Amino acid sequence: MLVLARKIGEKIIVNDNIEIIVLDANQNTVRIGINAPQNVSVYREELYKEIKSANKDSIDASESTMNELHNLVKAKSFSNTNYELFTNKINH
Repeated sequence: MLVLARKIGEKIIVNDNIEIIVLDANQNTVRIGINAPQNVSVYREELYKEIKSANKDSIDASESTMNELHNLVKAKSFSNTNYELFTNKINH
C-alpha cells in the first residue's frame, strides 16, 4: 500500500488518466474529488460490496432458474432430438 500525505488542493495522479484531489479535511473526514474517464467505475466501498453481492445473487438465481427449466423440459414428453437441440441452445 502506498501512503501519501497531501494538503488541501493537492492531487494524486493514477495511471495518467485518474486524478484524485484533496478538497477539504478536518479531524474526522477528508473530502476528495476524483476525475476519471467515463469507462472507469468509481464507487464508495460499501456500495461496491452491495453491487458485488447483488451480482452474485443474480448469478445464483439464474443458474437455479436454468436448472429448474432444464428439469421441467426433461420431464415433458419431448423427443430426444428436440430435447438435445433445446438444451444445447440453453447451454451455449
